Amino acid sequence: MRCFLWAVLFVALSAGGAWAQSPTAQHVAGQISQILAQSTAAGARSSAMARGLRDQQGGAQAVQKTDEVTKLTVVSLVVGAIAADPANIGDIVNAAVGAAPALRDEIVTAAAASYPAFAPAIHAAVGNAPQSHSAAAIPTPQTTLIAAAPADPVPQPQNDMAPLGAASGLATINDPLERINRGIFAFNDVLDRFLIRPIALGYGTIAPDPVKRSVRHFFTNLRAPIRFGNDLLQLDGPGAATTGGRFIVNSTVGILGFFDVATRFGMAHQPADFGQTLHRYSVGSGPYIVIPVLGPSTVRDGVGTVVDTFMDPLTYLLDTYPRIAVSATEAIVRRESLIEPLDELRAGSVDYYAALRAAYFQDRAVVLSKGQAPAQSAADDAFDAFE
Repeated sequence: MRCFLWAVLFVALSAGGAWAQSPTAQHVAGQISQILAQSTAAGARSSAMARGLRDQQGGAQAVQKTDEVTKLTVVSLVVGAIAADPANIGDIVNAAVGAAPALRDEIVTAAAASYPAFAPAIHAAVGNAPQSHSAAAIPTPQTTLIAAAPADPVPQPQNDMAPLGAASGLATINDPLERINRGIFAFNDVLDRFLIRPIALGYGTIAPDPVKRSVRHFFTNLRAPIRFGNDLLQLDGPGAATTGGRFIVNSTVGILGFFDVATRFGMAHQPADFGQTLHRYSVGSGPYIVIPVLGPSTVRDGVGTVVDTFMDPLTYLLDTYPRIAVSATEAIVRRESLIEPLDELRAGSVDYYAALRAAYFQDRAVVLSKGQAPAQSAADDAFDAFE
């Protein structure tokens, strides 16, 4: 009888702890449980199909891809939830780790890297810092991408983050225009749902993967002069030499850039834009803004986009309508490469606006330091496809 009473008390206390969690934390835990269940089912289907086709290697690759998407989705969900409800960061991280203990280190590392000012609260929520052996045991491109931000040797401008208040002791993304930004974001989302995404999806369905890959290479090569100019403005001689060499090799041997031959010769692509150039000279990011049609940006990067347009030779070589046609085609090609990662981000987010905003800042942290994200990273595909 005594054992029974202790068991009842233990269950009651455990339930009380769950009830004490914030609504955001409870939602995150529930979403993660659903994501893991779906991932397990998808992995089982891939394995069964591979056994039926006697393609063990293909089955293993499919399972690995499923695991990578799962980790990306879970991490994006946690980062977006923190952005939407920073006051309950401890509950959110603790609930996420409780729902996915195998991803503990990925969750803690990504959350602490995305919000450095929250790091003490994040580590306190789970007891200590991530264990290095666990992170090494479950390597993912997304973990590498997010973790690269705090290791950036180029410090972030001080006004990239704005205080919530002395009482909170936390920091948040500088988004004083959030109400306006959300209105523009809603407009962009409707435009994307009913026009841009369907066109991109149709293109992705019709075009074979090698064709889509070649077209992406073409547009990346087409923007090489902009990157070259910014490398020069940043006094980055090696970067300019690499960018110039890539443009020459890919435009000739690579047949107008449709084939990325330069990478095989050891000349890896690296991003460079005028927003990055301004950062190089310690110009702060300014407030976060959402630009109609174009999407997430900051004041600094928005100015950079305008300057890059004037630096683009196509601005002077093509008439207005052909230039618009090229830009529209590039936008559709880029959006096709974003379908899977953005759909996953939307499905796994408590607040899609906040999650996309957080993902933008994560990516820019890597770009500003000229860090190279892994080629297969879903986040890299989502935001660096045409840097």
